[in-house]
Amino acid sequence: MDEMQGKEGNDEGMTCPPATQDITLNLKNRGRAIEAAMYGPENPALPNTGFWREMAKEWDVPVEAAKMSRCGNCAAFDREPKMLQCIAQGMGEGSGDPWGAIKAGDLGYCEIFDFKCAASRTCRAWIAKEEGEGEEGEYEEGEDDYEEYGKHAMEGSDDES
Repeated sequence: MDEMQGKEGNDEGMTCPPATQDITLNLKNRGRAIEAAMYGPENPALPNTGFWREMAKEWDVPVEAAKMSRCGNCAAFDREPKMLQCIAQGMGEGSGDPWGAIKAGDLGYCEIFDFKCAASRTCRAWIAKEEGEGEEGEYEEGEDDYEEYGKHAMEGSDDES
């Protein structure tokens, strides 16, 4: 993760990614993920039929298969305790219950687009976890190109390849 130089470290000695500590930067990076990689759906509790049809078409899989590819089982989704501590720290103790919000939103950190991400959403940059990473699924050829795809999108490139 390139963005590990943060404003301050967490209780476990990790330097937090800037987007976990700066809501404006986090929203900017999330906006780029929406524009460049269709991060969504906006409200995962709704059917979102059109969104899932589009993702299925993008990945050339049935809709039900597309619905199984979520941020929560993406290889770039970081929910390690140290990262969750960074997220909680960035939300601040004075803004309510950060741990309650993390739990309610099933939040983690997207290492491709550098923002706080909800496990129930997805994007076109979704990466299947390799065997041994806690989720079953086959590693698809070319998936290692997604990190490069994310970097180009973060730089504002219009090239999606």
